[in-house]
Amino acid sequence: TGHSRWLKGELEMIIKDLFKKDITRPIQGVVTIGNENEEQKWQELEEYVCTDEITKSFRTFFRRYRESINNPTEKIGVWITGFFGSGKSHFLKILGYILENEEVAGREAVKYFEDKIKDQMVLADIKTCAKANNKVVLFNIDSKAKSDSKTRTQAIMDIMLRAFNESVGYCGTSPWVADLERTLDNEGKIQDFISKFEEYSGRNWVQTRAKALLNRDYIIRALVASRDMSEESAKKFIEDQTKNFTNTTEEFAKIVDAYCTKNKTRVIFLMDEVGQFIGDNTQLMLNLQTCVEDLGKFCRGQAWVVVTSQQELKAMI
Repeated sequence: TGHSRWLKGELEMIIKDLFKKDITRPIQGVVTIGNENEEQKWQELEEYVCTDEITKSFRTFFRRYRESINNPTEKIGVWITGFFGSGKSHFLKILGYILENEEVAGREAVKYFEDKIKDQMVLADIKTCAKANNKVVLFNIDSKAKSDSKTRTQAIMDIMLRAFNESVGYCGTSPWVADLERTLDNEGKIQDFISKFEEYSGRNWVQTRAKALLNRDYIIRALVASRDMSEESAKKFIEDQTKNFTNTTEEFAKIVDAYCTKNKTRVIFLMDEVGQFIGDNTQLMLNLQTCVEDLGKFCRGQAWVVVTSQQELKAMI
């Protein structure tokens, strides 16, 4: 008995030592999208395993993305498909980490893959893509959707626009407020407006802008003071924005294109679980298709759309 206990302990020690990393370390069982901290980003990059299939997918994506850097293209839509639990969300996040190429735990994201990928051509494409100035907009589409989204024909565009607005620092919940901020920003008057609003209201603009109508009077006063508008014009502007504000996919694409041009950057929309969100709603599928087509037409390769789905694209169509 004593001999068997010793043998068991010796065996456990040997098995444990066979692993490259500590087998008792905490590992996240499910990869989720949104509000990742530094430690979570590090673990997802550090633990990611580049199988032959993953490397093959990297080769396809990063070759096309690298080509679009210097050669304008309208082919900017990517459909990632796989069964439940196959790693679609993780793969999507890894694409985002590489393209954003932020420093995580003292290392650029792309450096985590130098010893993971043996194909030097693939690695070279990854490094070239990571060097580009990329703005990544990563989100789970269902989390960003409003309760009535699926009943609206322009739901996909609306969600993409709100996610984009939030990522660039504008209001992410009310598109008309973001449009106001964008207009003032383009005129170089956004800081003056915010200063006046906070002076009159005693409230922080960023913290209260989601409920802008509760501060309607202060917004009007701030517009009058910062933009040299009459009070009547400011009131009519706010009234029209709140009642009649709409966007088309073409206007959305032009907004993204203007941002890319102004900031000399590229925008990559990474949307998780799009297939599940669309389901059998052909109108939502058409809206997604139109968004991709208009972004391709106006941005010419400067904006990309990457989505995940359990269903293949041909099955959805």
